[in-house]
Amino acid sequence: MKKFALAFLALATALAITPLALATTLGPVSGSIGVIGFTDSWSATSLTFNSTTGIAGGGTGTLATILGSATLDNLTFLSPDGLLFSTVDGVTFTITGPIDVLQDTPTELEITGTGTLTENNYDNTPASFTLDSEDDSGDFGAKGSSTFGITAATPEPSSLLLLGSGLLSLALVVFWKAKANRLVLHS
Repeated sequence: MKKFALAFLALATALAITPLALATTLGPVSGSIGVIGFTDSWSATSLTFNSTTGIAGGGTGTLATILGSATLDNLTFLSPDGLLFSTVDGVTFTITGPIDVLQDTPTELEITGTGTLTENNYDNTPASFTLDSEDDSGDFGAKGSSTFGITAATPEPSSLLLLGSGLLSLALVVFWKAKANRLVLHS
């Protein structure tokens, strides 16, 4: 029983320490950010910004202080891999997965997708985005404004650390119970 308890304790310790060794010292981007673009137009397969300058703001978490101008890149839904926007503060969002078109009407476009969010002095972090474009301009050929909502995903090392600490606690309980039973048998 003692060998089993010691082996279980060693395994739990290794699982608890592994995520700490894998994680970099920078840490992930956290929170969300909003980016607003103007005078954009869209079709069933793409989004084009007639003005490539947008406004970034309304962030939370590590993105809370991001304010100012953002550079917007045109977007093709069928082959989306590429930069969506970058800010003067060093925040970028690159689409890395498929784009889902939730709504496409003459007056509104709504899409979602996934990608990688980067911020100066932080790790690249998986994130998801939603985009809502509305025709509020009344101009010919321009569809008004687009609002991007970007939310960083929960980093996986935290989950692994939680699992490892739980296994370590379980191993300690098993070890103490085995030790207590041994003392009762020897008395």
